[in-house]
Amino acid sequence: MSVLFAGGVAVAYATTVIGLHRLNVRRMRAQASGFPTLQRLDWQSLIAGLLPPSTAPKAPSDLPPLLRGEPPAGAEARHALLSALVAGSPVEPSRFEAAGFSGGESQWLTTLALAQSKPGGALGRLFAAASSTSAEVYLREHLFLRHRVNPLNLELSVFASKRRLASALSRFTDAPALYFARAQASALLGFNKAVLDDLARAVYFSRQSAFYLKVVTELPWVQEARPALYQQCVALLTARPLA
Repeated sequence: MSVLFAGGVAVAYATTVIGLHRLNVRRMRAQASGFPTLQRLDWQSLIAGLLPPSTAPKAPSDLPPLLRGEPPAGAEARHALLSALVAGSPVEPSRFEAAGFSGGESQWLTTLALAQSKPGGALGRLFAAASSTSAEVYLREHLFLRHRVNPLNLELSVFASKRRLASALSRFTDAPALYFARAQASALLGFNKAVLDDLARAVYFSRQSAFYLKVVTELPWVQEARPALYQQCVALLTARPLA
């Protein structure tokens, strides 16, 4: 058998295996309608600790809990800037320190602003520095999975992301956003059981936050694939009229 012929057979075999694998990925993703709710961003995890808690009643809202109701006294400017970020409005980074955020907080908020307008720039900042918080890891992997993964690098990129998330989870074992990011990674390869497992962990470690309850209940496929999880999340969400 010639080397050329053997090489051709190997290429044909690899192409067939990859093709069958990609067909299965498409089939599994189609079952969950492409996992649309996994594309959402957990803003509560990203802005936690940037405002003092409000004593005002929380009104029904899709805003993160930190931004519901009236801002605490003296934090009005910071509240307005965070609300603008969450809404996707452009925010000039120079305004962060002027509003009372510290230098480190302003740097983080600049990255969040870039994530909205120039995700590649935000990714560059996040990969350039060692991540010291679970929020930094979460944002990095969320942006990486959304903007750096393509059909040519799908498997290698997803597994690289999952390795980084596994390393981070050894440090931040109770960070729900990291499980959510890992579910997003698994979804790209059609690992549907792994998606469900990590969504359940995100619900648990977030203390059943409304954000993750809605991620589950607004993905109808979960009702069929994991009815106990779906029904539990529906019941918890129904019991929270202000969620």
